[in-house]
Parts: sequence; structure tokens; C-alpha cells
Amino acid sequence: MSFGAMLLSGCIRESLPACPPLVVELAVKDKNYFNIDDAVKLGLMERRAEDMPFRVYVHSLYYVVYDEQGRMVAEQHNQAVENDDMTQKIVLPASLPYGRYSVTVWGNMKSEEPLGEDATQAEMEAVGTATNDIYLASDEFDYRYGNEKFSLGLERTKGNLLIQAVGIPDNIDFSTKNIEDVFGFVNNRFAYSSLTNVHTELDWEVRNEIQTQTLMCPSPSYEGSTLSVAFIDKSATEGGERASFYPRLEPQDVHITMGRNEITILKYLYEEDGGNEGTFKIYVRVNGNWELLHQMEIE
Repeated sequence: MSFGAMLLSGCIRESLPACPPLVVELAVKDKNYFNIDDAVKLGLMERRAEDMPFRVYVHSLYYVVYDEQGRMVAEQHNQAVENDDMTQKIVLPASLPYGRYSVTVWGNMKSEEPLGEDATQAEMEAVGTATNDIYLASDEFDYRYGNEKFSLGLERTKGNLLIQAVGIPDNIDFSTKNIEDVFGFVNNRFAYSSLTNVHTELDWEVRNEIQTQTLMCPSPSYEGSTLSVAFIDKSATEGGERASFYPRLEPQDVHITMGRNEITILKYLYEEDGGNEGTFKIYVRVNGNWELLHQMEIE
């Protein structure tokens, strides 16, 4: 083989400048929830423009790269995205030998604590992830001469439980939510595991009509999670001076379905009954329509 033919046959690191490094370009795939239009139609959320900078959707990045033997060859600790670029790039050292590599990227974590010792899975209700819109991307790449650039899209790991409460008495100024049986862990293949419960509390700034949003992982099955809500007169229950006729309203528990990158929308409509205990009608939004789940007296 002639010397010229040798030069054309490949990239020889010993005799030529460094080969082009492995470059992974990151984009945001899930900029809006897939059913965002329904929430927009109801005036409950706003659609994000699809052409804003990367950091508008994902404001921090952590990534780790492994070779075929499972050895870590590169890692970027959790770092804020500060530029206004539409995409971000992972550029590996030019000295990295050709081969097959796996890349795992986490977005919007406040810390790396949820990763523990294994960066390919994360605890979604830990410090740094519990209230965050966590994104994930992972793939394997065959890095070789002429095949050095790849693209990877970040996807949401959680869904959004959006609750609207209407007609609640004036004295109510606090609410709690308990969601039983949603997944608590996800790995870099979007395999979910370890059922957990989520509890949230909210002091109301506006009375009578409120809405809450809670981010969480999917349910294990259709209607596989149980939602319990309580509407509370906080000062009355804490032994304050104010007296109220109904210091605590607890609608019937309902079974819900949480999905990845999906908004689950419920409406609690309270109807008073002439000084007697009122009733709650609980609706869920399905395919652009409200479906009645329960119409029962409060407990």
C-alpha cells in the first residue's frame, strides 16, 4: 500500500493531528407537554414558544460518559447553562480512542444527590429533583473516523398534576394533597421503579378559586395512583381565635393516571347547600372534555 493510500484509509493519531473529537449536540425535545393545548384552552397554563434558548427549558446539565467496558471516561458535574444557544454541545477529549460509548444526560437537577453512586438512575423525590422538571437523555454512539458527531434530545421524566378548585368557602386558606403510588426512580432507559407517595401543602394567596401544580413521575397503571385532597381553614385548625362552620373539607379520594410529559387536569367544584354541608363534584379532563368522577358529600 502506498503512503498516500495509507493517509486516505483512516486517521492515524501517531502521524497526523488529533482526530475529530466525539461531539454530542443536545436539544430539548419536550418543550411543551403533549396535551398543553387543552390546558391553554382552559386558561390554566401558557404554551412556551418552541424557539427560545435551551436554558429556558433546561437550566442545568449533568452528564457522564462510559466506554464499552463500563468505565467512566468523562463527567461534567451539575452546571448551570448560561449562554443563549438553542442547543448545547458535549465535546469529548480528542485523545479519546475510537469505540462505542454511552452518554447519560440529566437536566434541571439542583444537585447530584439524587444520583447516588449510579449516575444512570435518579431518585425523583429526593432533594434536588422533588419539585424540579427533570429532563433525561441517553444513548450509545459508535465513535469512529468519519462518524464523530451525534444528536440527542432531552425528554421530560415527569408529568404535571394540575388541580383547579372552584367555589371553595371564603374561610378556607390552606390545602394539602397526598398522591399514593407513583414511581420514585427512573433510569437512563426511562424504566421507572420503586413506588412512592407525594405530599404537598399550599397556603392560598387568593381565596375561592385556586389552582395547584405538582410534578411527579408516572403511575404504575391506568388509574393506578390515589389522590387525597383536603381544604382547610388553617387558623381554625391551629386553635386560633377565628371560628368557622366548616374548618376542614375533605372530598372523596379519586384514582388518577399520571403520565410522562402529560398534564393530568382535575377540577373540584364545591356546591354549598343552604347552610348544610355542601358537596364536591370532581371532574377529570379527558380528550378535551370534562368527565365527572364523583359527586358526593364531604366526609
